[in-house]
Amino acid sequence: MAARKRFVPDLVHPLDPAPDFETGKGRGVRIEDMAPYNDWVLSRLVDKAEVFNPQALLSQDGRAVVAITSHGPGAAWIPLLALVSRYYIESGLGRLVCGMYPHPAMLRIPGLKSYYEQVLGTPTAVNTVEEVARSLKSGEINLTGTAPEGANCLLSYDEYVTPFRSLGMIAAAIKADAHICLLAHLGAEAWTVPVNLPFGWTLPGTLGIRGFNITLPPYKKLPLYLVNCRVFSPAATGEEFERMGKRRARLHLNVEAQRMRAEMNLMTDELKTVMAARNNPRILRAV
Repeated sequence: MAARKRFVPDLVHPLDPAPDFETGKGRGVRIEDMAPYNDWVLSRLVDKAEVFNPQALLSQDGRAVVAITSHGPGAAWIPLLALVSRYYIESGLGRLVCGMYPHPAMLRIPGLKSYYEQVLGTPTAVNTVEEVARSLKSGEINLTGTAPEGANCLLSYDEYVTPFRSLGMIAAAIKADAHICLLAHLGAEAWTVPVNLPFGWTLPGTLGIRGFNITLPPYKKLPLYLVNCRVFSPAATGEEFERMGKRRARLHLNVEAQRMRAEMNLMTDELKTVMAARNNPRILRAV
């Protein structure tokens, strides 16, 4: 088997890759511009937070970073975004360009599109797999991510990380040879009321649906929010992925998505152990 061709990123300044970049115009925002959002979320909604292995969020070879995160029930992802962007700012990387991709339906709600563009950096002008991959490879976007579970966050499953509904970001990350970081979180379940079937039953033929989640503000302050970070290495390079036929590429993408979801559920299990230890000193001493 021929040796894999190593990805060589475009030459961009690591701390200021786009001097003429206009923030909040549909192509992302400077990470440092998210500081007000971070401060508000982490002061008003979270009492204490811990991030494990945050170094996994940083690319060591100049590649763009794609964060594949668990959505969690309802709005459970909100503190995660604030913690990730704050970590980049504290690491001296606030000038990098970032942008998260929400569910497309959120952008159809009046007023939310401009909010996502200007505050959370959603690159609404970069909205196809090929465009995202090109922007990652060129350095126009340095950090992006999404929660592939999508609308499944409204449903209660037998696993915390639900089945993925959208694989576009995963495909773009592989095509761009991006640095992929998986993110799992725990602690915001108090914001959601699950309405489940009794006795742990699941609906037949639904991949584990137990019921649905109801998430309504106001959100009370969380006593502890945990995040687990881990680097993910795809089985194929971008070049290998591009050479696959449509059927093989689709099957390969589904396998990678299943690998990610399984790993993220295991990462969530680790957080459950830590959460139990933080809440019970006896367990903490045992651990």
